[in-house]
Amino acid sequence: MFTPQEVSEKTFPKSSSFSSGYDLAAVDEFLDTLTEDYTALYKENAALKAKLKILAEKLEEYRATEDTMRSMLLAAQKMAASMTDEAKEKSEKMLAEARSQREQILEEAQNAAAVANRDFQQKTEAARQKLSAAEEAMQDYVAKSLALCRTQMQFLEKLPHSDLPAQESAEAQETVPAAQAAPAQEAAPAQEAVPAQETVPAEEAVQAEEPRDDAPTQDTVRIIGKDILSAYEKQQAPEPDHTLHPDTDFVSEFKLDLDELKFGRNYDPEKN
Repeated sequence: MFTPQEVSEKTFPKSSSFSSGYDLAAVDEFLDTLTEDYTALYKENAALKAKLKILAEKLEEYRATEDTMRSMLLAAQKMAASMTDEAKEKSEKMLAEARSQREQILEEAQNAAAVANRDFQQKTEAARQKLSAAEEAMQDYVAKSLALCRTQMQFLEKLPHSDLPAQESAEAQETVPAAQAAPAQEAAPAQEAVPAQETVPAEEAVQAEEPRDDAPTQDTVRIIGKDILSAYEKQQAPEPDHTLHPDTDFVSEFKLDLDELKFGRNYDPEKN
């Protein structure tokens, strides 16, 4: 293939010494060679132009794709930022609601605990008052019972000793009427009747009343009175602590045990 410099410097020999023209054969040969080279270059140029066109189209396509991808990337970034902000806002809102609910629940629990504590203190105070009233009533009842027993003992001490034989005394103890087994609460009428009996001399009272076979002896009555006082002394023993504890609302109730007191036919001085 000729270079541009070789084409410009190409010279042709003259046809003869007599003419001034170029040799036609040499010119034709050069033209043929130049035509072949030009044809090859032309084809190559056309192929390159086609390739260039394809590359230009691809470049435009790539540029369009790049723009699309860039816009998609920007949209994705904006969406990510929006989702992040929205998630952050929701999390802050949920956290605020949780704190509010926690404070509300805590306040309700504190109020309920205060109400329960107040109710418990009121119940405890009411139970203390009931216990105090019961203790006062019990002490008053015991004091009255003790005073009645002492009055009866004083009355019995004033009575003369029985002259009945020991055998008759034992039989009299076995035949004590059932009416003498009255409860301790029925002793109050006897207390009212004591002054009337004390106004009568002991000897006249004994003479006025005829002795009965079923009447209890004086010794038996004295033993009964002593047993009553002994039972009272047992009741006066130290009692367990009835103080209410704050952990429980149980109130101990005092119960006067009169099972050891026996009267009438059920009384046996040998067993007691």
